[in-house]
Amino acid sequence: MRGAVFFDCDGVLNEEPGDPGIVRPDQVKLIPGAGAAVARARAAGLLTVAVTNRPQVAKGLVTFAELDQILGRLEALLAEDGGVLDRTYACPHYPVGGFPGEIAALKIRCECRKPGTLLLRQALTDLPIDPARSVLIGDSLRDIGAARGIGISAYGVRTGYGCGDRERYRRESGAPPVPDLMFATVAEAVDFAGGYRELAAPILAEIRRLMARGTKPVLVAVSGRARAGKSVIAHAVWRCLKEDGIAGLHVRLDDWIIPAAERPPGACAELRNRVAALPRVLQALRAGRSVQAPGYDAATRGQAAEVHYDAAGQSVVVIDGGFAGHASLRGLIDLAVFVAVPGELQRERFQAFYGWKKLDRSAIEVLWRQRVEDEWPAIDAQRASADLVLEPKGSA
Repeated sequence: MRGAVFFDCDGVLNEEPGDPGIVRPDQVKLIPGAGAAVARARAAGLLTVAVTNRPQVAKGLVTFAELDQILGRLEALLAEDGGVLDRTYACPHYPVGGFPGEIAALKIRCECRKPGTLLLRQALTDLPIDPARSVLIGDSLRDIGAARGIGISAYGVRTGYGCGDRERYRRESGAPPVPDLMFATVAEAVDFAGGYRELAAPILAEIRRLMARGTKPVLVAVSGRARAGKSVIAHAVWRCLKEDGIAGLHVRLDDWIIPAAERPPGACAELRNRVAALPRVLQALRAGRSVQAPGYDAATRGQAAEVHYDAAGQSVVVIDGGFAGHASLRGLIDLAVFVAVPGELQRERFQAFYGWKKLDRSAIEVLWRQRVEDEWPAIDAQRASADLVLEPKGSA
């Protein structure tokens, strides 16, 4: 049994063309680095599987033979950079009628159109895939929903739709899912999927040491500046715990951030992050109780649905957030990790992240200056009391 990377196609491996989608092979244009990313996934011992919605068939825009040519063109372009897909699965259905030339037999509500899970379940039947070590990389919340449906990790990319299709998902399928992590490109997502164990190794070693001493649950705090990579590291630790059969919970303190529109004028960083409420949260987690977070949508800086975290029966609780190692929490933490990031790299990531949020350059610069003056000094103070200081080189 091997782990697998499930890839969406449009917006992940190849450029998203917009409506009505790709209807000719010559419209297939690879996203830079996609072929090499598929090659690296296979080199890491992972199976590579494409899962794609192709409503153009049901709409009468593409025949099955033409779809084969389109997907064949994608596979050929990936192969030019060494990227080989072990399988490609496509859903030809579309539930909405009214298109000239549509194929009535294909205008159905099916289980294979993502966020349906039939394509992924078929791959699990056909290939020796270990779901516990598998991930899906997509640019749409439909992809994320499909991954959630079979219980595998779900990584979004900021290419294509950039997982910004919340309203469409809500209309069609209900409450939008949240990706485990967001990456700039498929290349960054694949690099993480192949290297997360190495990233988590120093923290895992300390967790095992604490567990051997009888500490339960082990509370691990992962703090650092915005875009340092703390959520990436926390997720890597959680994934390793899950794969190793250790009950673990990943708690994101960003779910306690006050939405931008509700913040008092001049609110300091600790107030924006509701630091005063966090000791009670950690005390409940230490006692194995559940906690309810207000919810925060990082993409819109607005309110999201409440998030429920249940620490009952957990051996390890990984808490990540800018102030996870705050002085008011340090006595409740068994292992404090501070994630450092070089200034230039942080600024590059910061600009890319808030650009994805649709802020213009001047607004990003104002936000950066505010963080420099207000937030970074308070966060950096946690470094002195950290048990581990990490400086990852990868993306965040």
